[in-house]
Amino acid sequence: LNLDKCRDLFEIIEARDCRKSTVIISQMPVANWYQLFGDNTYADACLSRMTSKAYRLDFPGRDRRVESK
Repeated sequence: LNLDKCRDLFEIIEARDCRKSTVIISQMPVANWYQLFGDNTYADACLSRMTSKAYRLDFPGRDRRVESK
């Protein structure tokens, strides 16, 4: 993410932190999320807010979309 997108995401996460529920869905493993941010400060701030009180649901296994085709 470029700096503007990092800032926008941070503002959304910050506005909702401890006030509203937020659902984040990703096919990318959480361990790789840090690499998405172009700025380490925003990466630390966003990821700490997104994960500090998170309930993680991991669904391991094969890709179910392939079976339906």
